[in-house]
Amino acid sequence: MVWNTECFKDLESRVIATMRGLRSVIDVPFYVYLYEPRDELICLREFGDFVSRLNAKDLSAESISLSALMIEALKELGCLEESVLKSEDRDRSVLARDLERELPKEIAKRLRSRFGDKDESHCVILLRASALHPFVHVSSLLSSIEGAVRCTLVIPYPGNNVGEMLNVKGLGARKYYRAEIIGKGG
Repeated sequence: MVWNTECFKDLESRVIATMRGLRSVIDVPFYVYLYEPRDELICLREFGDFVSRLNAKDLSAESISLSALMIEALKELGCLEESVLKSEDRDRSVLARDLERELPKEIAKRLRSRFGDKDESHCVILLRASALHPFVHVSSLLSSIEGAVRCTLVIPYPGNNVGEMLNVKGLGARKYYRAEIIGKGG
């Protein structure tokens, strides 16, 4: 599949305008960019280049891996300890419920801690959202940081529709309507 250059340019112009204070944003400067899951490597490259372009324009921008945040959270929760890993097969459903409850809180806590003091002139791109599935949905993550994180936030979202993470039918995330949705995915 060919990367959707037109939609990506639209995202880029909206983000730059937001960062420069030229675009009114009601409460939350959050953007979700839809792309085809099979384009994950292209997405990582394009968003890496996007951060470089923003920095070259003297705009403050960075990317962070949600998968790295998830690993930090799993370590803090003790889920990567040998005893937990050995009992995972036996206690898989209990562990899954615990992760669905606690992992979103831990990741949101890290985002609030790292970016709570930034304003919309700083852009953070949260990469690798697919790594969180099925334990953390983007919608619940955005809901839990709303009001505490005020920087311009961009989340590349691997799916063809909001709520259809990874195009898996019936396993969609709750919809989060406060973010602007850009792109078409599939």
